[in-house]
Amino acid sequence: MRKALSLASWGYLILALGAWLLLKYGDSWWLATMVLFGPRWVVTIPLAVLLPFVVWVNRKLLFPLIAAAMVVAGPFTGLCLPLKRTSCNGNQELRVLTCNLNAGDFALSALASLIRDAGCDIVALQECPRELRLTLPPGWQMLREGELAIASRYPLFPGGSLQAIHPPHKWPRASFLHGVVRAPRGDVAFCTVHLPSPRYGLQNILDRRTLLSVSRKGLLDAETVQRAQTSQEIQRIVRSISGPVIVAGDFNMPVESSIYRRYWGGFANAFSKVGIGYGWTERSTVKGIEVGVRVDHVLTGAGLVPCACEAGPDVGSDHLPLLAAICRVSGNFP
Repeated sequence: MRKALSLASWGYLILALGAWLLLKYGDSWWLATMVLFGPRWVVTIPLAVLLPFVVWVNRKLLFPLIAAAMVVAGPFTGLCLPLKRTSCNGNQELRVLTCNLNAGDFALSALASLIRDAGCDIVALQECPRELRLTLPPGWQMLREGELAIASRYPLFPGGSLQAIHPPHKWPRASFLHGVVRAPRGDVAFCTVHLPSPRYGLQNILDRRTLLSVSRKGLLDAETVQRAQTSQEIQRIVRSISGPVIVAGDFNMPVESSIYRRYWGGFANAFSKVGIGYGWTERSTVKGIEVGVRVDHVLTGAGLVPCACEAGPDVGSDHLPLLAAICRVSGNFP
């Protein structure tokens, strides 16, 4: 039994390291994509099984189990523990909120209260129905394009938009909206995005009888190609904008995604930089298994830095709001 337990314990450490490395291929390989968007907590099940036996039979094997647990609880599940927090050094902060409103299935009063109580300056909304009338503080301005919206306490001017196909839907939908916020100490380009999701392709691969049906991965492949093309096109537009830029919204991919790293890795991710914890913003159930992932992000370009970021309280949507405070690298606001 000791030998079998030793093999199982060291094997679990190898499994944990392998699963972590596999994330880097998410959106490049269907299996890695399943791990990227799946319930990563299932990797802790072998730990729960092995731990009592190791404590009872051979405590020397706690080392590989502890090492594996650190990998799983840390980088594999996306734990953020910033070693250095950015200070705005007295500069005025620009407080940003982004939230996917689940096609209008959310608590309107809860969102309005959050915007007011958090002292938000700019709000980015996705899946915001056109007929929805938001309760905003007096004097706020709003831009809309499809189900995307930007609201600001400061003067807001239109900058442009982009539509893209979200497979398996046949008609394009608003995926990018750009506005210019005339903040007290300088204009800021503010963009919101709602990028295509791999959800339908992942659901298509899952099979009740065989668990996985790789022969049905065609939809996932098509989604992946479209998602990469959409990110590339929008990123080019964002890069062409002069001056400080903030991009906030539902990217439909975590930071480990190869698509995210290729096209958005050059921006500063607010939660990755200064957030604490896992920052999961989307909660869903796939085949009865609950999944939490961090797919909503606030990014900043050159000249701006995040100094605070956290997932907000539940407002009734399947996404949690994401709140961030942004300031200039040096000198003047925002």
